[in-house]
Amino acid sequence: MRRFIGLCLWAVGLTTTAWAYQPEFSVGGFFALENSGREVYNFNVGWHFHRGDVPGAEQFGFDDSAWEIVAVPHTAELVPAEASGGRNYQGIVWYRKHYRLDPSLAGKLVHIYFEAVMGKAQVFLNGEPVLEHFGGYLPFSLELTELGIRPGEEFVLAVRADNSDDNTYAPGKPQRVLDFTYHGGMYRDVWMIATDPVHITDANKADRAAGGGVFVHCDPVSPAHATVHVDTDVKNSSSRRRSVKVETVLKDAEGRQIGKQTTSVSLSPGHSRQVKQSIAVTNPQLWAPDAPHLYKVHSRILEGNRCLDGGITRIGIRKLEFRGTEGFFLNGEYFGQLIGTNRHQDFAYVGNASPNSQQWRDAKLIRDAGCRIIRSAHYPQDPAFMDACDELGIFIIVATPGWQYWNKDEIFAQRVYEDVRQMVRRDRNHPSVIMWEPVLNETPYPHDFMLETRRITLEEYPYPGCFMAADSRHGRTPTGAAEHYDVIYGWPEDEGKFRQPIFTREFGEMVDDWYAHNTPNRAARHWGEQAQIKQALSLASSYDAMYQTTGQFIGGAQWHSFDYQRGYHPDTYYGGLWDAFRQPKY
Repeated sequence: MRRFIGLCLWAVGLTTTAWAYQPEFSVGGFFALENSGREVYNFNVGWHFHRGDVPGAEQFGFDDSAWEIVAVPHTAELVPAEASGGRNYQGIVWYRKHYRLDPSLAGKLVHIYFEAVMGKAQVFLNGEPVLEHFGGYLPFSLELTELGIRPGEEFVLAVRADNSDDNTYAPGKPQRVLDFTYHGGMYRDVWMIATDPVHITDANKADRAAGGGVFVHCDPVSPAHATVHVDTDVKNSSSRRRSVKVETVLKDAEGRQIGKQTTSVSLSPGHSRQVKQSIAVTNPQLWAPDAPHLYKVHSRILEGNRCLDGGITRIGIRKLEFRGTEGFFLNGEYFGQLIGTNRHQDFAYVGNASPNSQQWRDAKLIRDAGCRIIRSAHYPQDPAFMDACDELGIFIIVATPGWQYWNKDEIFAQRVYEDVRQMVRRDRNHPSVIMWEPVLNETPYPHDFMLETRRITLEEYPYPGCFMAADSRHGRTPTGAAEHYDVIYGWPEDEGKFRQPIFTREFGEMVDDWYAHNTPNRAARHWGEQAQIKQALSLASSYDAMYQTTGQFIGGAQWHSFDYQRGYHPDTYYGGLWDAFRQPKY
């Protein structure tokens, strides 16, 4: 363990030297706004961890002094560099944190925000169950204040996480037959967020279609003019009526103010209101992969001269159009081919528990390789990765969790619908999002399920720029997507078969035996030069074929960016452009 930690510190030193630039990362969708009244604390450190189930571990007085002290992002166990075939731990793990709220937070609402916990998460506060979340890729939060915790009081927060196979929520498929791995643990960041009782809500906690938080969309958009619409959801959790102002300021990348809107709002106790504002922009700097211009929306809730809550939302002004057989147009101009790759999130040794800096470096590697689009296989990616795509100019297809599995029990579909809502609410402000994939990947789902996921996506994003992609067939069975979806997953030879653009969700995989490596696109670095040259030539040919098309066929995403662990096979998937350590192949 000491040697491993030493290697990590050494690698961090190299990274600091290689990447002098320090990217920014959002928390719950917001970047920090000075003197906003919102206080954000890193809640990652000081967790007591135990692998395995322990009766009574949720209780306040439980003795966890012998447990390991860890920081998140954290993995249930360190795995070998090659850990496919179910070698990772599956089962229950516990995290406990003892904490005393600082008296300075008196009068504040205090939230604990989990970016993701793998599998099924049960959260206990001082021994009482307060929250249960199903699914390992999307956020959830709880409010300590409404649960009775006051500043100056000590409390114990306990999380029981379980990455065991569970077919009641997506992906649902047992790991032993899964083409990726359910690495366990609290593998993304945890934050403590303090706000005034009059505050901007969290979109998922507010749980209203197209509501909650800050929702930004742009329409119309042209090189000469754009209008930025900002919907801000404000709630009064105090015990008296409050009169406040919602102030929205739009600034460009250099910090120059473009426009400002202020709206007065009177809120009864316990009530919320969505405030709609618009700001005109003349000669906007439009967002595109080769020119990813970002604007900043400064949101403040003001009571007199005092700022109660606020934050910054980074946005890009751009116009997406899928013009049927003509292809993809960006900002009114034909774009050409969208060529890129897919991305799983696991890394050597640590499973899914990569820090924000590594999320950014992954995106930088992919962009520097020439990729201008990523498909998030097969689940929503880390928020830091989404921020990086915005900044570096990479389009991303956001996919709901799922892979080759359907459960007829109604609870399964209902939880998928909830996943779709949560991912749209979380990622709706990212200019990098080009399409949503709200259906389950390569899955024979019912027709009404496909229609409902489409309806939910449009309900959550009811503005121009909401596009969805899906397979036209499962084997030989039509899905119905060709009649209802904006982009069809297919191949260049499918041109003329559909009315909408066609995109290849996974290209380059030449395997003729899924369980073997007898294919030119798969090569481990330790196989040596000859194997890697064959892989390079195979992938070069695949990429080249994607570019030799025009019009209706708009591009594709190669399988796969990085080597990754698989549940169903003892060998790592070796088809990546980089290995699991992010060392390049030829």
